[in-house]
Amino acid sequence: MKKLPTLFILALAVAFILAASVSGFAEGMGTVNQVGISNHASVYQEVMSEVIIMQLGNENEVSVEQVGAEHIAGVGQIGDENEMVIQQLGQRDLVFSLQFGMGNYGNVTQMHSTTLSSFYGNVSNNDTFTYQSGLYNILNLMQIGDDNTASVYQVDNNNETFIIQEQNALASGGNAAFVVQLGNGNWVASQQLGANEVNRVLQMGDDNSALVSQNGIDDNSVVLQTGNQNSAIINQG
Repeated sequence: MKKLPTLFILALAVAFILAASVSGFAEGMGTVNQVGISNHASVYQEVMSEVIIMQLGNENEVSVEQVGAEHIAGVGQIGDENEMVIQQLGQRDLVFSLQFGMGNYGNVTQMHSTTLSSFYGNVSNNDTFTYQSGLYNILNLMQIGDDNTASVYQVDNNNETFIIQEQNALASGGNAAFVVQLGNGNWVASQQLGANEVNRVLQMGDDNSALVSQNGIDDNSVVLQTGNQNSAIINQG
């Protein structure tokens, strides 16, 4: 698995320190801490999975569904009207998510692959780390297969990221996507349909767009956009 960036580690540490009643993860355990008005949390677990949810503010929503074994999900929401939806449908998948601000939305789905190679691989072990700070940022992310990892960092307002990671029929996944959006109205769409592909996108400014499609093995791409209204399209296959 790829190393989690230091900034994510610090941000996640703050959220879980605030959840003071929780000293650590325990097998088959869900813990919810809510401070504010009209916050909502929904959790479904099967066996040996772990959830921690911390909500500080008003009208925040979290939904976590863990089907399978040994999943971990941690969600922190500080602000109002944020929403996070997590579905872990394989085994040993991991999600850490933080939302600061108002009206941010995130949706993460992690699931088995239906390809033959999945029966001989790790059967999931997907990782997702997300951070949203500001107003009305949107994240939609789907990981299908084994050993995929994604980190998304959105700061300011109205940024959107869409990521799909799906493994190649002849190999395990191992795809990695890293997206940083600093500004307003930026847009990223990343599709990885292969194995051992890496995509990095950094947007610093407003109204930038990037479309990345990787459909092979061992592809590597980097998009750096500074300023406003830049556009990039990358196809690797």
